[in-house]
Amino acid sequence: MYTPLTYKQKRVLENIRLYIGAKGQPPTLEELRRNLGLKSTRTVVQYLESLEQKGYLVRRRNAWRNIELRNVDGGWGTVSVPVVANVGCDDLSLFAEQQYDEFLEVDKKIVEESGDIVAVRAVGESMLDAGIRDGDYILVQFTDQVQNGDKVAAMVGDMVTVKRYEKKNGVVILYPESKDPKYKPIVLHEDFKVAGKVLCIIPAPERELTEVVPL
Repeated sequence: MYTPLTYKQKRVLENIRLYIGAKGQPPTLEELRRNLGLKSTRTVVQYLESLEQKGYLVRRRNAWRNIELRNVDGGWGTVSVPVVANVGCDDLSLFAEQQYDEFLEVDKKIVEESGDIVAVRAVGESMLDAGIRDGDYILVQFTDQVQNGDKVAAMVGDMVTVKRYEKKNGVVILYPESKDPKYKPIVLHEDFKVAGKVLCIIPAPERELTEVVPL
């Protein structure tokens, strides 16, 4: 059973939640200090220590943005989703490499509604017209149940790419979404599988856009 919060603790927690919802990542101590109008980061640390002791969040050690919210009341909360691979949006020249040194904080409800999901990082801009830029994060739901028009992560051999899925007369075509003529459709017959369906796009941190772009 979790311990109830004081008014000030609840204000800090709500500020963290709103920041993650807007930016897709937790605030730093300095950002949280400014948002709360506090004079000292030590005061922020004390609030975080209290919230951690009460089970509302955890702080990952040796990380710059280290706050991870816990869903203690059955309502809102976030879940750490690993970034497991880079996916080529230009061609099939990149291998899907397992790398678990990076995580995204994702609304718990997305995971509950979609099942198993994973985050990948886009490479290239063949899906630019779909709102996917080089360096963006893509949330992918593990499923092979896709329909024409869905954006999918497809594996061909050991390689993975994100494209728009179309199946016609037993032939699968993976279409880029870019006005640049150098990007061509990929026609596939057998040696491939759909790894998952694109759920949403999270713009790279260096971009000014902060909202998640639904597909």
